[in-house]
Amino acid sequence: MSGITGVKQASLLTRLFRRKNLDKILEESQNQEHQLEKTLSAFDLVIFGVGAMIGAGIFVLTGAAAAGSATHLAAGPALTLSFVITGVVCSFCALCYSEFASMVPISGSAYTYAFSTMGEFIAWIIGWALVLEYGVGNMAVAVGWTGTVKEFLEHSFHIQIPAFLTGNTFETVHSLDAANPEILLKAIPFTIPFTESTEILLVQGAFNIPAFLVVMAITALLMFGVSESAKMATAMVFMKTGVILLFIAAAGFFIFGAPENMATVQTNWFADGWNTFAPNGFEGIVTGSSLIFFAYIGFDAVAAAAEETKNPSRDLPIGIIGSLIICTILYILVTSAITAIVPLDQINKEAAVTGAMYAMNIPFASEIISIGAIAGLTSVLLVLQMAGTRIFFAISRDGLLPNMLSKIHPKYKTPHICTIIVGLFVAIGSGLLPITLLAEMCNIGTLGAFLIVCIGVLLLRYTDPDRKRPFRAPLGITVPILGALGCLAVMFGIPTFSNGHLNVIGGLPSTTWVVTIGWFLLGMALYFGYGFWNSKMNQEDLDGDIDLA
Repeated sequence: MSGITGVKQASLLTRLFRRKNLDKILEESQNQEHQLEKTLSAFDLVIFGVGAMIGAGIFVLTGAAAAGSATHLAAGPALTLSFVITGVVCSFCALCYSEFASMVPISGSAYTYAFSTMGEFIAWIIGWALVLEYGVGNMAVAVGWTGTVKEFLEHSFHIQIPAFLTGNTFETVHSLDAANPEILLKAIPFTIPFTESTEILLVQGAFNIPAFLVVMAITALLMFGVSESAKMATAMVFMKTGVILLFIAAAGFFIFGAPENMATVQTNWFADGWNTFAPNGFEGIVTGSSLIFFAYIGFDAVAAAAEETKNPSRDLPIGIIGSLIICTILYILVTSAITAIVPLDQINKEAAVTGAMYAMNIPFASEIISIGAIAGLTSVLLVLQMAGTRIFFAISRDGLLPNMLSKIHPKYKTPHICTIIVGLFVAIGSGLLPITLLAEMCNIGTLGAFLIVCIGVLLLRYTDPDRKRPFRAPLGITVPILGALGCLAVMFGIPTFSNGHLNVIGGLPSTTWVVTIGWFLLGMALYFGYGFWNSKMNQEDLDGDIDLA
């Protein structure tokens, strides 16, 4: 009896870690019923990458990371070093993504790569992490979009949107410091009893209507086709890149145009030497890296569009690495300008670039910057939502989610059902949740995906060394190892020894881990309740298509 039980247990274990043959993955992608139209060039991919990265990091999180918050130490002007550290870690990950994406040009990004190297269970975990990354990341950008629009309307047209139309439920509950769960129930939008306490909640904010509406508009656009979305993204990327360059140029003229301005820079950066430049030392720099990692998910979005790329073996590495280099340079320049012009305690945490323009007393240019920021954040919404939809599409195509999600619209050739579901999820979440929590949750999903890709490249070097690699990460196994270690350091912090004691600096906040663990428990329930049993690997004879080793 025990022998039979042992066989069943072994069978369950091997089924969890079944690996899908890369040739099988490529073959399935050619199925006309689930095939996406190839319309994207290398230029489009660079635009998509820049579109995803330029926006959230510069317009939303730069101020909060530099000036600090309740959960993050201030990095100060040394946030520029945080971007350098994060850029280096991401460069290792980008090289690994490029190798994988050129080898497996399929929708699904890290999810598909994990399926071919570590098996179905790990693929589901990383796929669920990617849903978190793109879904929650898009929510954060939508909340930032509302803040930017609100700031623009107030400064340019003196129009104030009522707080209860731009706030969110859970931030409201936190602002009231209410431990009573009944308060939380009363804060749920559209079901609030009309009481005196309710009036306070409404003043503080209950649901972010502009964020909800812009996400639904993006959802409608994505249903009409990728090429149309790419054209719109291209226009918005050029606009926001132009205003960012305008800001950098204006900051340069301001700083170097008068001796007193140079003196201001000296004060803001080095009034007390290193203590001013990095008010919380190396710990503040590392903590800043953990927050602004959110701004680097763009090249993952490029990989997610692999199946719709005309020449993926050539174009994907160009799109991934090119967009990363462009964005890192712009991040460093913008952060340097903001912290040089504005004292740390006066940085606008919700609209740092616009605030710096007002500090330079250039109101007209500030309006142009605001318009560019709105366009930039809109393009981020477009790219991230497209990428998140493609992850859902890839998972459902493998049977781990209902097959209806992988259906393609007969006219527009887009995964329309996936697009609608993801759009509703993002729209509702952006109306309910605060931006800091969303960004931190997105970071965990992003880092988990990057980590899996680095490990996957390392494994394939040994398990499938003869496979053709149109692009190969240099320096042997050094790059994937450094990429994996860098992701772990940003996630959990860097261990240090002081006075004989082990300390950990940096890392993501514990509250974020608690929320994220809840997300993954939900994912495990879905997998073992539906995905494991309905997986295509359980529905057909896969001799020769999977690897149980």
